[in-house]
Amino acid sequence: MLNRSGIIGLCCTAANKEPSKPIIDAIAKHLEKTGSHKMLVFQCFEDMHMNTPTDIGGASVYKLINYDMLDAMVIVPFSMHDHAVIDQVVQECIKHDVPLISIDMEIPGAFTVQFGYGEAFGTIVEHVLDVHGCRRIKLVSGPADNPFSQQRVERCREIMRLHGLTLNDSDIICGEFWENPTYEAMDRFFESGEPLPEAFICCNDAMAMAVCLKLTEHGYSVPEDVIVTGFDGINLERYHKPRLTTASRDHSQIADTVLGIIARICAEPGLEPYKVELKYDPVFSESCGCGAGKSADPNRMVADIMEDYRNALNYEEYVNHMENEIAADPAPGNVHNVLKKYCPGNAMICLTEELNRYFHGQDDSLPAFTGFGDMRVFLSTFEGRSDEGTVFPAARLIPQLENSFGANNTLFIIPLHFQDTVHGYFITHYVLDEHHNERLYTFCTSLNRCLETMCAHEHMSILNRRLEFMFTHDHLTQIYNRYGFYNGFRRSCADNVGSREVFIVSIDLNDMKYINDNYGHSVGDDALCITSAALTRAAEHCGGNAICSRFGGDEFVAAEVCQGSAKEKADKFREGFVKALAELNAASGRPFAVKVSIGVYSASLEGVDSIDELIELADRLMYSDKARHKRHPRN
Repeated sequence: MLNRSGIIGLCCTAANKEPSKPIIDAIAKHLEKTGSHKMLVFQCFEDMHMNTPTDIGGASVYKLINYDMLDAMVIVPFSMHDHAVIDQVVQECIKHDVPLISIDMEIPGAFTVQFGYGEAFGTIVEHVLDVHGCRRIKLVSGPADNPFSQQRVERCREIMRLHGLTLNDSDIICGEFWENPTYEAMDRFFESGEPLPEAFICCNDAMAMAVCLKLTEHGYSVPEDVIVTGFDGINLERYHKPRLTTASRDHSQIADTVLGIIARICAEPGLEPYKVELKYDPVFSESCGCGAGKSADPNRMVADIMEDYRNALNYEEYVNHMENEIAADPAPGNVHNVLKKYCPGNAMICLTEELNRYFHGQDDSLPAFTGFGDMRVFLSTFEGRSDEGTVFPAARLIPQLENSFGANNTLFIIPLHFQDTVHGYFITHYVLDEHHNERLYTFCTSLNRCLETMCAHEHMSILNRRLEFMFTHDHLTQIYNRYGFYNGFRRSCADNVGSREVFIVSIDLNDMKYINDNYGHSVGDDALCITSAALTRAAEHCGGNAICSRFGGDEFVAAEVCQGSAKEKADKFREGFVKALAELNAASGRPFAVKVSIGVYSASLEGVDSIDELIELADRLMYSDKARHKRHPRN
C-alpha cells in the first residue's frame, strides 16, 4: 500500500564511481527540475566484493531504510556485489509492499529498466567483421560467472557463427572487467608468442583502454596494426587517444523512465510490474579506423587532469589537517569542535545512542551492532537549525527530515563505521558536481578514522580509569585501599589550602576471628562490607568529603580536611557511623551484630610532618576502645 509520502529511496554502492554516480546524478537533476518526489540515497563506498569486515560495516546503511516512508525503491544491483544484501532489500520491499524498480537486472516481482546490451554489442561485432573484414578475433571478457560478460561472449559467438567463424575458448582473454587483470592477461598473451589478431573486441571500455596501453608498450598502433573496440561509454573514455569504438547509454533516459514508472505506480494502484528496455547506442570511432571522434584538445585535457589532481590533493590535505587536529586531542568535545570547522555545509553526523552511553561511562563496552535504534545528533551544519544533542529514533533518519532536502530534493546517507564496528551515519545534501562524491568519499573515509580514534581514546580512558580504580580501591568493599587513601588525602589537602584542621577515624572490627571460625569467611566478608557501608554513610552524613578506606584485614581509616572545626565534624561523623552501623546490623538478618572499636582524633595540620602521625594517634584511641571489650581485650 502506497503511503504517498512523496519520498523515494535509491540503493547502490560506490556512488563516487560508475555505474552508480551517473544514475544518481540524472535522477537528482530530474527531481531538481520537476520536484515530483524527494529522494533518499542509501549507499556505502564499499563495493562489497569480498564480504570483508569493512564491507559488512558498509552494508549497515541498508538496515537504516524505513520502508514505511517510501512510495517506491530504486535499486542498482549491478553496483552491489553482495547478493545477500540485494535479497535483504528485495524482501523488505515485499514485506512492506513497496514497489521496487531494478536498474540493469531482472528481479522477480520488480519493475525493470535495462538496456539492450546484446543488440548493441552484436552491432559492434558485426561492424568489425563486415566493415573492416576482420577474421582473426580475440575477445576480452569479464568474469566467467558475470551475466553481463556471459551475454556478450555468447552474442559474439553467435555473430561470428553467422559469418562462418568460430570463437574458441582459447580466443577469449579474461580481463575481469578491470584494468590490472587485463594488463596481466595481455602480458601473458605477448609472452605466449601468439600472432597478433586483427581485432581485440573488449566487453567494456576499461579493458579496451588497458589493451591499447599494452599494445602501445609493444610497439603496435591502434587502429593501424590492430583494431580495438570497447563497450559501456564510460566518462574516462573521452580522454582516451584514440577515441574508442564503443556503445553508450543516455542516463537522462534512465531517469525519465524510472520516474515515469513511479508516476504510473502512484496513479495506478495495483499496477503489475513490467520491463522497459532502453536503446544502447553504438559509437564507431578512431580505435577501429572509422573517423575521428570528437577528441578533447590534448592541452586542455592535460590541464583539466592536472586541475582535478590538484583539487583532489588540496582536499586530501584539508582533511589531513582535520585528522591531525583530532589526533592531538581525541576527546569527544574537541572532536566535535574540529569537525564543526571542517564538515561540509548542510550535513549531519548521527551517532548511535549506545556509542553516546559508552562515551559517558554509562556502558562498559560497545555492544555488537544488530541494527539502528535511538540516534543522537553529534554535529549539524544545517543552516538555522539547533539539532545537536537531539535524540531521535533512527526510523526518522534525522530530526525535521521533511525540511532537510536541498534544491535537488535529494539526501545522501553514508554509513559511519570502522571495519564492522558501526558508529552511526552521515547525511547531507546531494550536490550535482562532478567531484562532489569523490570529496564525500575522502571526507567520510577520514571521518571514520577520526571517530575510531575518538572511540579508541575513550576506550583507553575507560581502561585507565578501571586500572586506577583497581589500584586505589579495595576489591571487596569498593572503598579506597591504603594507597588510594594517601592519594585522596594529598588531593584533599591541595584542594583545601586554607583549611588547617583534620580529623582521623581508625576502626577495627571486634571478634572477626570468631565470625570467620563459626560462620565462614564469606560471612566475614559481609561483616567487612557492612563496616565499609557504614563508613560511606557516615561520610555522606557529614557532607560527602571524608576519605574512607580499608587499610587491610579488618582495619579501616577515614579522614577529612575540614572547613571549620574538625572536632565538630569528627563528632558528627562518629554519630553518623554508629547510627548507620546499627541500621545495617538490623537489616542484615545475621545472628550476630558487627561490632567495632573506634578511635577518632582531630587536630590542626600545623607542625604535622606526616598523616601517619595522626593515624597513629587515632589508632591509640581505637586500641583503648578495643581494650574495653570483654571478649578480646588488647593491651
